Amino acid sequence: MTDKLNLPSESDIQAVLTLDRDTVPSFPQVAAKLLEVSKNDTASLEEVAKIVETDPGISIRVLELVNSAFYGLSRKVTTLLDAVVILGFDEIKKLALGMAIFEKIFKNGHTKEFNRLIFWRHSLAVAVLSMKIAQRIEYPNPEEAYTAGLLHDVGKIFLDLQGHQSYGEFIKNLSESTDLVIEKERSEIGIGHDDIGAFFCTRWQLPENLVLAVKYHHQSFENHGLAEEEKQLIAIVSMADFLCWTQGMGSFDFIRPPILAPEVEACVNPKKIDIITCILEMNKEIEQISAFYKFVFPSIDQLKENLLWANIKLSRANTKYYYQGDPTSRIQDTHLSHGDILPPDIGFEMGKSLSKAKTVKEVLDIVLYQVGCVFQPCHWSILLKDPKTGDMVFSVVIGTNSKRLQGVRLPKGEGIAGYVMKTGKPLVVDDVTTDERFSNRVDKHTRFNTRSIIATPLKTDNKIFGVIELVNRVNEETFSEHDLNLLTSIAEYAGIAIERSYYHQTLTNIATRDSLTGLKNRFSFERIVAGANDFQARFGRIFSILILVVNGLTRQYEALGKEKCDEAVKKLATLLNKTKRREDLIFRYANNSFIALLPLTYSDGAQKAQARIKKTLTVATKDDKQKFSSISIQTYTMAGEDAGQLKKLVAQALSKTRQPDQESEVADMQENIQGLVEKEIARKDAEDVKGTSPEQIKKETIKNFGKSVYLQGQFKRLKTGEFGKVRVEQVSLSAIGFRISKSHRIHVNDFLDIEFNLDDIKRALIKRRVAVRNIQGNYIYGEYYNPPPYAKNLGFYIFS
Repeated sequence: MTDKLNLPSESDIQAVLTLDRDTVPSFPQVAAKLLEVSKNDTASLEEVAKIVETDPGISIRVLELVNSAFYGLSRKVTTLLDAVVILGFDEIKKLALGMAIFEKIFKNGHTKEFNRLIFWRHSLAVAVLSMKIAQRIEYPNPEEAYTAGLLHDVGKIFLDLQGHQSYGEFIKNLSESTDLVIEKERSEIGIGHDDIGAFFCTRWQLPENLVLAVKYHHQSFENHGLAEEEKQLIAIVSMADFLCWTQGMGSFDFIRPPILAPEVEACVNPKKIDIITCILEMNKEIEQISAFYKFVFPSIDQLKENLLWANIKLSRANTKYYYQGDPTSRIQDTHLSHGDILPPDIGFEMGKSLSKAKTVKEVLDIVLYQVGCVFQPCHWSILLKDPKTGDMVFSVVIGTNSKRLQGVRLPKGEGIAGYVMKTGKPLVVDDVTTDERFSNRVDKHTRFNTRSIIATPLKTDNKIFGVIELVNRVNEETFSEHDLNLLTSIAEYAGIAIERSYYHQTLTNIATRDSLTGLKNRFSFERIVAGANDFQARFGRIFSILILVVNGLTRQYEALGKEKCDEAVKKLATLLNKTKRREDLIFRYANNSFIALLPLTYSDGAQKAQARIKKTLTVATKDDKQKFSSISIQTYTMAGEDAGQLKKLVAQALSKTRQPDQESEVADMQENIQGLVEKEIARKDAEDVKGTSPEQIKKETIKNFGKSVYLQGQFKRLKTGEFGKVRVEQVSLSAIGFRISKSHRIHVNDFLDIEFNLDDIKRALIKRRVAVRNIQGNYIYGEYYNPPPYAKNLGFYIFS
């Protein structure tokens, strides 16, 4: 080994680990021998077969793999030499390395906090993704990249097995910290897992390239005199590690991500590799590996709690701050004073909240909530660009007359937001009456009086897709340059979170929804019916299923053409959606068949649903009748405890059907995000009003909403500082109705800080800032100013 490594001494290692010949695991002999043979270009397959023969466990797995359905051989392979010839040396090496290392080093852990399956999945994911990236950038030896990825975090194993300090306790404490794992290891334990891993890799006499990748995957490596190929391998592993954390495949069951050294992107430019395709290929191969080893990995959903926090910490912006300054100092030193409303670390608070978001719309809502906490604007919004027209659309709006402004379009380039979108420059305007870029079109529409504005672009990879705009302040002060700098920092976090959520949501839709109709697909159906207990909890003790088959669809495609028949299938899906109840689920199971699951529905209810569908199809257009001249509907009613038979029943009934074609291309975010958010809002609005007649909506008044209560509380008027008592009579998640003494001169659009205790067991204290919207005598109706996206105590109380 050369001095490039700068390894810790044995005494350094002994200061943190117990070094004992009886306890220090040696590198598995089979894996070591295969690595040695791999350096010899003249090695024969016979030699490889002999090495594999030395480990019975690996021999069995090799034969099991080659005879599996994946290879589809017509004959059984019984000799290892034949198996090696068929599989190839690289596949054998990967298999042997993976199995030997897991079985002999990784399997037994000392602490439950260091979950072995999560760690193993991370190691495999980094290994596979390293190989995929290496192939894309034409690295000379992609299999070497696989091995480097597999071993990159091996130092964590030794910290857990032999550490003087409990690694489990270290991980437990780390879950409450915002520090990087590697930095916390160095400060609390004394040495990072990267240095420890490299130390043991040298003991095992592994090739220097691999040791360098283990050593420097968390460190800057520019000034160590490394060859270009060595730098490239380190960068490949670093990038793969980075990406795996962003996909929720970290080595712990919470997210505390690494960062990329500045030189990584110089060696592996992410713009030149198809990252999405690499990740999809990695996911597919990980599924195959887990099935082969019979591992049941924790699901992605189990790792979502802090998933987006990873993207915030892993962003290029934060990488830059890490090497050039502290990104939080600007936030912590701010002069803004809003009592306990301002979080001590807006990045951490946003990360925790964003981790719970499942859609882009939820991300946007959370971002605007945090903006409201920090800046206290009277009105604020996110405008997204319509890629077809260039117009800006008020996609998420909070504040005065927000409902009137939601969905309104601002012509391309108009107003402050249009200027920011066009130039990409953030802007603060103290007094809009003196700025010619200001357009009063929105004020006329909302009857609002704009005085001061700050706005900043939302962008990823220097492509602008939207603008965050804040109008006026509750305390009537103007916005400042300091405010603008802070808003720009938040916009960087927001852009990263929005991008991550968009691709996560899009990839999830590709996997779970039919690309033609938008209905849930066969995969979704099989996943829902897989868990008997979960299924029964959702669908009840009795449920019904409808199986709808369009007969002769293949002939119609041949006769009428794909375009016309696709449109008709989409129309049929729309008609089916119109016939269903809110709790019903509809799937496009196959090319010509659909399934409806009806919870808590007996046979008579299933017959009614069948009749509704037939009636709806009867009034379809004549053209569609010709395409769907023969549609059969079968109904079944089953007990919830028999749900396990459902998959088999459907498979038998639809055995001759084939899967519909599925799009796999992910549309560019900047070109698709506005339409996606628009659809989400439309879907949510439809769900909110479904089952409610227009007459019911019209009858609702300011005294008829939420939950009727009788709660005592108090208020403070922001403008004057006066205070008094209130009696809360109506309460919801977004509004409040209360009575107040007439002696207080409260006006419409005044802001009040109200607090009251619920009359439940917890006696939870509820604090809300309220914007007064209507006054009738001494009864006041107010909307919550910037209500939190997750109001647990109030939510449980209202719906209990």
